[in-house]
Order: sequence, then C-alpha cells, then structure tokens
Amino acid sequence: MGASLIELKNIEKSYASSRVLGPLSFAVAPGEIVGVVGENGAGKSTLLRIIAGVEAPDAGERIAEGFKPGEIGYVPQELALYTGLTGKQNMYYWATAVGLRGRAKKERCRELLAGVNLTEKADKSVSSYSGGMKRRLNLACALVGNVRLLLLDEPTVGADAHSTDLILETLKALKKKNCAVILVSHHMDEIAAVCDRKIRIESGKMIE
Repeated sequence: MGASLIELKNIEKSYASSRVLGPLSFAVAPGEIVGVVGENGAGKSTLLRIIAGVEAPDAGERIAEGFKPGEIGYVPQELALYTGLTGKQNMYYWATAVGLRGRAKKERCRELLAGVNLTEKADKSVSSYSGGMKRRLNLACALVGNVRLLLLDEPTVGADAHSTDLILETLKALKKKNCAVILVSHHMDEIAAVCDRKIRIESGKMIE
C-alpha cells in the first residue's frame, strides 16, 4: 500500500455516556477498496461519517489534506434522493452542489446516468423507480464530482441482482482510476468480490 489518502489516528466518539467508536486508527490508500463489516450498532456508519468529515470525533485526529469540494463521495444507507424529482433533476441538484455548471454539468450527469444504466429513465420521477434503480441513482449522485474517495454504507440494500452487479462493477472501475473506496456491507460475497482487504468493527474497535 502506498501513501495514505486519508488517515484516522486514535479516533473516539461517544453519544451521551456511551462510547460508540474507538480508540481506532485507520488509513486507506489511493486505488484501494476496503470492506468494513460488523454487527448493527458496532460503529460502522459513525466511522464513515467521521471519514467523510460530516461528523467530528470527540478525540483523535482526522488527516485528510488536499481534498477539494466534490472529491469525497458519500453514499449513506438512507437514500439521499428527492423522490418528487426526476433522476436527471436529482443529478443536476448534486452536480450544482459540487460546483458544476453549464455544459460540464450536463455532460457529467449524462455520462453517469449512462454508467448506471438509467438513461432511459432519466426523465421519470424517482418515485416510480424500483429499489435497485434508486440505489444506482444514489451512487451516480455521489460520483458527480471528481471523486478520489468514495464511502458507501450498505449501497445495495433493497437492490436486485442486476443492480448489485452493476454497482460492484462500478467500484472496480473506480479502483482502476485510482479512486479509494470504503464499502460497509453485511454481504460477505460483495466484500470478497471487490475488496482488497477487510476490517471488522466490534464494539467500536477495529479488527483487521
């Protein structure tokens, strides 16, 4: 493994009087796919939120220098979609949020919708999408920026086999582009299919 793209040092996180995570140290290199497994409540989602920078640790250090807006993609377990909008409108919303405008925004969204096989459904309301289609769109929305680090929290929940395969193939393609991926999943077959290494979170601590 080369130099770390992002690193956590002795991270700790508690809610009320209950420690959820840590002390924990973790690093990921460019082009590496790391699988994260563990029981519900083990601290996996909290780990992703801290890595993403949307939640601060109570102690320890998050080292993630040099990231620009849109270079960290985050796919939460709960769908980050506006179901009253079309697939294309959702893509445009998130593309605008990371600073894309005009032709660059349209071309990037068109490319990503094609990549997740949603071109024909782009102008349909997301409320009409199947579970697998929503999961594919959720992933595409997370990739609108120049993503160097992609974080996924159970990205295939409720997805059919075709959608799951497409999502996993997308992760393999990102690895070839030197994008780092952290994948939280309960499905060991998914972890085995795409991950370079696996870590287990138990009671907030990491076992590699």
